[in-house]
Amino acid sequence: MAITIDFHRFYLHEEIKAFLEACVSSHPQLAVLEVIGRSYQGRDIYALEVTNRATGPAQEKPALYIDANIHAGEVTGSQVCLHTIAHLLNGYGSDPEVTYLLDTRAFYILPRVNPDGAELYLTTPFMLRSSVRPYPDEETKDGLHLEDVNGDGMILQMRLADETGEWKVSSEDPRLMVRRRPDDYHGTFYRIYPEGRIYGPAEVPLRVVPPKWGLDINRNFPANWRLEQGGAGPYPLSEPETRALAEFILKHENIAGIQAYHTTGGVIFRAFCTQPDDKMDRHDLAAFKTIGRRGEDILGYECIPASHGGMGHTRAGIFIDWVYEHRGLIGYTTELWDMAGRAGLDKKKPEDQKTPKDIEEDQLKLLRWQDEHLAGKGFVAWTPFQHPDLGPVDIGGWVPKTVRQNAPPGKFLEEECVKNCSFTLKQAAAMPLVKFGPVQVDRVAEGVYKLTAVVKNAGYLPTSVTKQAVKAKAVKPMIAELELPPDAQVVVGKKRDELEHLDGWVLPGNYLGGGPVREKQLEWTLRAPAGTHIGLAVKAGRAGTVRAGVHLT
Repeated sequence: MAITIDFHRFYLHEEIKAFLEACVSSHPQLAVLEVIGRSYQGRDIYALEVTNRATGPAQEKPALYIDANIHAGEVTGSQVCLHTIAHLLNGYGSDPEVTYLLDTRAFYILPRVNPDGAELYLTTPFMLRSSVRPYPDEETKDGLHLEDVNGDGMILQMRLADETGEWKVSSEDPRLMVRRRPDDYHGTFYRIYPEGRIYGPAEVPLRVVPPKWGLDINRNFPANWRLEQGGAGPYPLSEPETRALAEFILKHENIAGIQAYHTTGGVIFRAFCTQPDDKMDRHDLAAFKTIGRRGEDILGYECIPASHGGMGHTRAGIFIDWVYEHRGLIGYTTELWDMAGRAGLDKKKPEDQKTPKDIEEDQLKLLRWQDEHLAGKGFVAWTPFQHPDLGPVDIGGWVPKTVRQNAPPGKFLEEECVKNCSFTLKQAAAMPLVKFGPVQVDRVAEGVYKLTAVVKNAGYLPTSVTKQAVKAKAVKPMIAELELPPDAQVVVGKKRDELEHLDGWVLPGNYLGGGPVREKQLEWTLRAPAGTHIGLAVKAGRAGTVRAGVHLT
């Protein structure tokens, strides 16, 4: 049975659960569902394992880890995960790329890391950064609290006429508010605030009270964590959602790649978040850049280190830094949905270098784009409203959840899902993959045999994935192991031996010889009766496990 996705809406927690259970029911040989932890409010956090178990268990294959929706409102990522699952399950046996990957790799897909925050986001007018746990305190403070005052299901903006206001209506479009010039003294001017209610004195200028949900759980990971960073939590992995992710990754030593989905902006972030590129091992950096360029080709999004911007000025404690610095994994954070790029804005020019005219023209381009492609439904026209605390105001502005922060449901959401799924398949194909070359048995004497096997890495990345993984002791040596019956013994060599990691073709060779080591010859001398069956396995963790069997003849 084909798995289908409704691209015209975003799924709630119970709908995601039902979708995942249906995947397992319809494709039991390919999909296994696991609860990896529970959220602050007790909701299950799901991970779906996808691989062809007929060709080996998931834990013996290199695995790509994919997650989404660690930030409450970034629900586009959940839909990309669900589409990726559907594409894998529907494509096995008919799509050569999917079939090859599920035969040789595994996928661990977590569609919604933060079910509490997403549920609040999707079922109420409120917007929040991540967890619903009140932080740093629960005290109600005086000032403007964000609320849906006019009952339209959204929290938009309010404008208040005020002769000392900083804003005025653009002469180019009555929907657009622009900054007042220093010499503007004729006309109507406004103050602009988020839509909400006043608790305490209604004194202008109004003090906007931050939401009570002050955590940012993508600042709660151990790498470079800082207490003073806003939203970081009281200590690393203090939150059940981040702890569940970390424990899952530590438990699955076969994870060889990481993809995390966020919104918005149309960019692929990579490590480092806190350091310049010249602090990274050059081979690791080459891998990050080369795989990232595949993403650029497919998505049309630039791949840059998070330290170059786009994440704000606080970047410590971030997931992709943790998985690289502590675990030595190649990881990407894709900021889905690029409305600015679609509208033709100059994204390379820093915002602080844009003139007021540049900013106005950018906003006009966005309005024209949504007029053409969304039939004007992305912006709510300013509408008079009698505010219970402030008197006459106008309420209006951009539709925040399904236009600015997320891909609009329908064709735009589907496009994001399809192209981002394609990039993850390329990432999976680049992971290391241990294989046997020739395995040979030579008779040395009566009852004595020489066993020779070549083990090689057929993947782009080294079997350790990165040099950082070795430096951080995040990977164990590869293990070569013989499986012998009682009447067989090893005369020369070790029954169980540690092997150094093998390079991938991320490190090019040269015509003078030398260079990367992508294969290794293993040798044993055995004493056993003729016809004895010998099992041979190489366990390479992130590069999988390969097995072979020979008869001594």
